[in-house]
Amino acid sequence: MFALVTLALAATPLDAKLTAALALEQEGEGGTALQQLEALVAGDPTSELARLETARVALKLGVNVNRATWHAEIARSLVPENPRAHYVCALALDEVGDRAGAIRALEVALALRSDYPDARFRLAGLLSAEQRWPEAVTMWRLVAKPDAPGARLQLARALEGAGELKAAEAELKALTRVEVVRLGATRALVALLERQGRRSDAATWRKTLERPARELRPLKPSAR
Repeated sequence: MFALVTLALAATPLDAKLTAALALEQEGEGGTALQQLEALVAGDPTSELARLETARVALKLGVNVNRATWHAEIARSLVPENPRAHYVCALALDEVGDRAGAIRALEVALALRSDYPDARFRLAGLLSAEQRWPEAVTMWRLVAKPDAPGARLQLARALEGAGELKAAEAELKALTRVEVVRLGATRALVALLERQGRRSDAATWRKTLERPARELRPLKPSAR
């Protein structure tokens, strides 16, 4: 109880207004939340948190992306030691087409916090998009946990791009045993084998995509 009272006493009017705006976002009133956040920034241009949330919500809504980028850039200049500021800035830079800038911002975020999962995932995706395969493999391996089959599919793609064909094949074969991605993994495996000219192996795996023939029960003699 004492801790809650202390937090309440420590809260500033800006904190309360920020909390109220974010509550509106959670309730589906994103447009109203963004208006309130913009007003907070106008009232306190040095509030990095208000600028970060303004940028994030604007990006989420897909409105005024250039202004969102501006807010994010200012926020990270105010708190260069904050990894989240660099992460949000990376999201904004990617949206405006500055993929190289986004990659650099994510690298800074991870230098500040090496176990930042969202930054790892986003960086892995951007490195793959840039076909920087060896780097992408390194990053995907950090996020491709056993319970993340989607990331493991991306790892297999990066492994092939990096020339690690056996490793890519092994990853895809393992994923064919994971029901949620079985079809996608099998199709990717077939395509990988075909690109290597291994048509017989590809044909064998393609057969596993075919639906088994439906067995009809024999008709019983009519009692009539």
